[in-house]
Order: sequence, then structure tokens, then C-alpha cells
Amino acid sequence: MDIGRTAELTLRLQHRHSDGSWSPLEQRTPHDAASLDPERGWPAGTLYVCRTCEEEVIVEPLGDPQSEPA
Repeated sequence: MDIGRTAELTLRLQHRHSDGSWSPLEQRTPHDAASLDPERGWPAGTLYVCRTCEEEVIVEPLGDPQSEPA
């Protein structure tokens, strides 16, 4: 099972503006030459952009706590 894909299907991401309103975030793919390099994206998460104000958010999975040094 792809946990990351499951999370995309079960979460709705929104953020609050200074006026108190909420707007949904949609997944976007960066459109630059570096985005074609798959290794560049390995440490990064998924880019989401507000539909209203274009503010960007990166969502990343946490590392496996069992495999990280104490």
C-alpha cells in the first residue's frame, strides 16, 4: 500500500488568510529546469499552492524514527 498516496486521498489541505477566510491548497509541480532532475526532488516533499493567494507550502513525510540515529 502506498501510504503517501493514501494520505493525498484522505486529506484536504487549507490555510487561513489574515482576514480569517480559509482557502484550499492544490498540488502543483514546479516548472523549472531543475524540476526535471529527479535527484533534486528526493529530499523535498510535495508542493501545494493556495488557489486564492498563491502562497506555497511544502508537505514532507517524517523520516522513519526507527532508522534515524538517537
